[in-house]
Amino acid sequence: MSNAEHKTGKFRSLLHISAILNASLDIHQLLPLIMLYSKDLLEAEASSLFLLDSDDFLYCEVALGEKGEIIQQYARLELGEGIVGTVAQEKKPIALEDAYQDPRFNPEMDKRSGFRTKSLICVPLFVEDKIIGTLEVINKTGGRVFDDFDLEYLLALSEVAAIAIQNASIKDSLDKRILELSLLYEFEKLTVSEKSLRELGTWILERVLDYLGATSGTIYLLDNEAQILNILSAKGIPEEAYDKIKVPVGTGIAGWVAKERQDLLIHNLDADPRYNKLSHYKFEANSLISSPLVYHEELLGVISINNKKSGYAFNHSDLILLSTIAGRLSSTIKNAQLFHQVVDSGKELDRAKNIMTKIMPSALPMTPKLEYGIAHIPLEKVGGDYYDVTQITDTKYSILIADISGHGLSAAVLAAMSHMVIKNFEPELKLDPSQFLTTLNHMLYGKLAGNFLTAFYGIIDIKENTLLCSNAGHHPPYLLHKQTKDIHQLPIKGKLLGLIPDLFYEEKTFSFSEGERLVLFTDGLTEHASRDKSIKYDEIQFSKEIVNSAGQNAEQSALHLVEAARNFTKADTFDDDITLLLVDRK
Repeated sequence: MSNAEHKTGKFRSLLHISAILNASLDIHQLLPLIMLYSKDLLEAEASSLFLLDSDDFLYCEVALGEKGEIIQQYARLELGEGIVGTVAQEKKPIALEDAYQDPRFNPEMDKRSGFRTKSLICVPLFVEDKIIGTLEVINKTGGRVFDDFDLEYLLALSEVAAIAIQNASIKDSLDKRILELSLLYEFEKLTVSEKSLRELGTWILERVLDYLGATSGTIYLLDNEAQILNILSAKGIPEEAYDKIKVPVGTGIAGWVAKERQDLLIHNLDADPRYNKLSHYKFEANSLISSPLVYHEELLGVISINNKKSGYAFNHSDLILLSTIAGRLSSTIKNAQLFHQVVDSGKELDRAKNIMTKIMPSALPMTPKLEYGIAHIPLEKVGGDYYDVTQITDTKYSILIADISGHGLSAAVLAAMSHMVIKNFEPELKLDPSQFLTTLNHMLYGKLAGNFLTAFYGIIDIKENTLLCSNAGHHPPYLLHKQTKDIHQLPIKGKLLGLIPDLFYEEKTFSFSEGERLVLFTDGLTEHASRDKSIKYDEIQFSKEIVNSAGQNAEQSALHLVEAARNFTKADTFDDDITLLLVDRK
C-alpha cells in the first residue's frame, strides 16, 4: 500500500471515529472509546487520557493496556509533572522515540503498572483556546517508533475527542441538574411526612444513592452534647452494627467533615490520612464524597457517599450535587425533628411555643419605603396563624398571612409543617403568587389530616408601586389611603389549600402607592364577639376602626384595632388565634 493510500485510509478512519464519538454522549462510555480508537489508529500498545480538574490538576481514571483491556484506576498528576503534565502546562504536543532518555519522563507509572514505556506521543486536548486534558499513545507495535504522520493523526483525533468530551460533560451537567431538581421536589413532599427519623433516613439515602449512581453511603446525625456522630441510616453497613459505630467529631472522614463543616471529595482513600484503614467496616471503593448537614448554622450531621456504580471516581460536579442535596436534606431532617418533638411531647405546650416562636419572623426586612405593624395573639400558648415578610429582590418584598383551621397544638404542628414547605420553595416560585399557592396546595393536599389552610400571598414592588397577589380562601386585605381615608377590600378570592387537588389560583395586580396602608388579618379578629354573642366585632366595624386609626403609625394602628375589638364587645379574651399585619407605603 502506497503512503497516499495509507494516509487516505487513516483519514477515512478519522471520519468514522468522529461520527461515533459525537454520537456517544455518555462520558463513561466515551473515554474508553477515545482511547481505544487512538490506540488502534496509531497502532499503539497502550493509551491514556487525562482530564484537567477545576483545581488545576490532571486526573486519569481509564487507560488501555497492552491487550486492549481497560485499566480503571485513579491517577493524579500536577501541571508540569512528567510528560503529561508538561504537555498540559505548555499546551504543546510531545513525541519521544525513547521516553527514558528524556528528563521530563516520570518512570513511576511504569513501576506501578509493570508496563515498559518506549516511544510515545502526547497531545493536548483543546476546546477553542481552553485546554481540558491530554491524550497519549504509548509504544508503536512491532518495535516501530511513531513518526510525524502519527502525530498529525493524533492531533486530528484530539480535536474530535475534545469536542465530544465537552458535549458529554455539558450533557452530564444538565442530567445532574434535572436529577437534582427531581430529588429536591421529592424532599419537598417529605416536609409533611409522618415517617420516623430512621424511616426517613433510609428513604432519603436510597434516593440519594440512586441519583448519584452509587451503591453505598451513610447518613450520620450529631449527638450535640457528646459531640459524636451516630448512624441514622447506611447502605453497605449491617443494620445491627449501627449502634456500635460512634464517630467523634474531628475523627476520621465523617468527623473531619463535621468539625470543619466543609464538603469533601477524596479520589483515593488509601492515600488520605483521615481514612482509617483498620476499621472493621471499610468502604467498597477508593473514592468518596461527603457533605455536612447544616440548618441555619446548626450542625445536624454528615452524609457520605461512596462506591460509584460506574467504577469511576467521584468528581466536582458530583460533590456540588451532593452539597445541594445536603442543604435541602438538612431542612427536611430539621422539619422531621421539629414535627416529632411537637408530636412526641403533646403535653409540653411550652416547647411547642418555642418552636412556633422560631417559625415566626423575629424581625421584618428594614426599608425606608415600608413600615409594619403586627399583632399576634394565639388562643392557647401556640396556634395555627402565621405571617411573614421577605425581601426577594432590591425592590420586591413578599407578604404572607396564613391560618390553619382549628387552634392549639394540632394547628401549630400543621402550621409548622406548612411553614417549612414554604421556606424551601425556590426563589423563582416566590416571585409568582399564582404558582406559589398552586404549588403549596399540591404539596399540602391530603397531608393536613382533614384540616385546611387559608392564605393570602403578595409581592410588593416599591419601584412600580404595585401589589401582585393571589388569595386562597383567606379574607381579602383592606387597602386604605391614609390621607383621603378611602378604604376598600381587594377584590380577589380563591379556594382553600389542602382540600382539593390540582387547583389553579388567579393573580391580580393592584396599585400600592405612597401614603397607602395594607391591612392583612385572620378571622379570629373579625369574628370576635361578646360572651353572650349578642355583639360582634365584624368586618364593617373593623373597617371603621381601620379608618379611625389612619393617623397612627402602623404599629400603633395594629394595637388600636385589637383593643377596639375588646372594647366594642366588652370581652378581653378571644375565641380564636388573632393575627394582624399592617404594611404602610411611606
